[in-house]
Amino acid sequence: MTHKTFFSRASLLALLLLASGNVLAQQWYHVELVVFERLSGANAEHWPAMSNIRSGSLSPQMSNKHIQPAAVDTLAGVSSRLSNASNYRVHYHKAWQQPMLSKGSARSVQISSNNNLVEGALKLYRVNYLHADIDLWFKENSSIGNNWSAAVPDSVDLGGPRNPHLSQIRRIRSKELIYFDHPRIAAILQLTPVAAPASAVSDTPESYSLPASGEAEEGQ
Repeated sequence: MTHKTFFSRASLLALLLLASGNVLAQQWYHVELVVFERLSGANAEHWPAMSNIRSGSLSPQMSNKHIQPAAVDTLAGVSSRLSNASNYRVHYHKAWQQPMLSKGSARSVQISSNNNLVEGALKLYRVNYLHADIDLWFKENSSIGNNWSAAVPDSVDLGGPRNPHLSQIRRIRSKELIYFDHPRIAAILQLTPVAAPASAVSDTPESYSLPASGEAEEGQ
């Protein structure tokens, strides 16, 4: 065996070992989301006409290499306090687990409340830092009569019903409460690092190395 051949094989083995180590070290997160209504929010004159609602290819109930179901936990106290307050109403509170992939590889999670008032999607991804892209509609107005406004000339159609729309992209950190503010419909999100499910270790689509303990609070 020549020196060149030995070096090539050694380099290939090192790359394979590094790739295997990254898969084993991929970081998963417990994701928990609460969506709630402000009962004293602004009126419908301020809302946009509801266009196509963004959907997600994943749902919190699925169990596969991209997402796993989980019990609500970290935001249980927050949800309870909001429910007991007279000026708020909780419409959605669910949790799941998922890995953090690049923006291009990440999939959106479908967000849909049991009462059908909240609908949209949440996309979580990593570009150096964790990011959350939330896009939710609060479908409080469904009548065609909401398509018209006194602010425009007669017979001008403004499109679909006018409804509150929460749409934000934020850089986030794990273990912190992330608040998405809105006059009518708002949300609180929290991500907590968890161990990767055993079923996802060998076939995860993308991987990252775990950060050092000091970096987790600063960059995650």
